[in-house]
Amino acid sequence: MAVTPAEVRVVLQKYVEAWARGDKALLLSIFAEDAAWCDPVGTPPFVGHEGVGAFWDFAHQDSARQLTPKINRIVACGNEGILDFTMQVRVPHLNQGLDLHIVDRFVLNDAGKIQAANAYWDETCATAPAGMDFFAPNIEEAYKK
Repeated sequence: MAVTPAEVRVVLQKYVEAWARGDKALLLSIFAEDAAWCDPVGTPPFVGHEGVGAFWDFAHQDSARQLTPKINRIVACGNEGILDFTMQVRVPHLNQGLDLHIVDRFVLNDAGKIQAANAYWDETCATAPAGMDFFAPNIEEAYKK
């Protein structure tokens, strides 16, 4: 059965909730077993739950790192959705931070799981919060086993 825009919105809200709560299990539960996630577009995809989990582990490698998504807008059409948000990353003990403005495009399969995710951002989307040094994670680390 086809996924509705309302169902897409629920999944995107769960995506944001997973990041806000630090809930890896919730994040994995909304991705298809064979999903492909490019973050950012142009880099090799993270494939399946193993790949999605590896990206999560990369983002959470420092237990003091704080990740707070701030939604700007969600748009849902058919079985696809756009999430326009800013991921606020803070590393308080180093006085470092990053505000990364991201536009994510998601495609859900008939089971209502994310089949494809594509994150659109580049260096022009990244700024340091006032009073903090710029935090620049190395995405290459996410691909190391």
